[in-house]
Amino acid sequence: MFFDSHCHLTSEQLAPDFQNVLQRAQDSGVIGFLNIGDDINSSRAACHQAASVSTAGIGMWATVGVHPQHALEYCLSGAQGTADELRALAAREKVCAIGEIGLDFVYDDSHSEYPGASRDVQEAVLIDQLQLAGELRLPIVIHNRAADERLLAVVTEYRHLIKGGVFHCFGSAPEIARRVLDLDFYLGFTGLITFKNAEEVRSAAKLCPLNRLLIETDSPYLAPVPYRGKINEPSYLPRVAETMAVLHNISVEELAAITTRNAVEIFNLDYGEFTHEQPTGRS
Repeated sequence: MFFDSHCHLTSEQLAPDFQNVLQRAQDSGVIGFLNIGDDINSSRAACHQAASVSTAGIGMWATVGVHPQHALEYCLSGAQGTADELRALAAREKVCAIGEIGLDFVYDDSHSEYPGASRDVQEAVLIDQLQLAGELRLPIVIHNRAADERLLAVVTEYRHLIKGGVFHCFGSAPEIARRVLDLDFYLGFTGLITFKNAEEVRSAAKLCPLNRLLIETDSPYLAPVPYRGKINEPSYLPRVAETMAVLHNISVEELAAITTRNAVEIFNLDYGEFTHEQPTGRS
């Protein structure tokens, strides 16, 4: 049984085929999903999708948050502040984390090809959501692209507020992985570890302790080999698991069980909701 700890099922590539996407995932052994919000609209939609799932043997939860690529849409103050909207969404039963939040120094205002919010604006939006996560005692889901040092500095400064979380789609060097682990965060790995030129990411995945390891698709993005270039979906998660199991010299079944337990632990999930086992999430 696999748990996809990061997927965007509200995306335009997957949402129109939502039920079939779930069926294909279940047929592949994927029975747990963390459906990620990355702006207000997708956060609402992720909550709705998670609440709508009634298929036996499947568990779905949602996150709510504003991705750094959407930082310009975030209102930092006022009666209609974005944090107020996220706070209301986070009160819904199936919401278990604040995210996807973070810093993206590829998509910022210094790159004319991919313009985005300035680094200062991104950081202000991140800090506002870190404070919200601290207030609500929810873990966080962190996005990091080309922002290792500044992101680690900000997270370190606010670590005392944060319940924990995951640096998702980890793609940095092994030394950055060690620093993230030193902050007591989990690392989430995607189909990147199956790419031929991703030796550094595989090295980071190999050094990650099994009790801090999550696997994810980040679908519809980053389809693993042999599906690279196609629209990714949760049914491809076993390909990520197979590569990760080889890196850690354990069976795929062991890897699946460990990473599912880790997702239950960090996101405080009711594991008994979609298995016959007793709930193991933290209070």
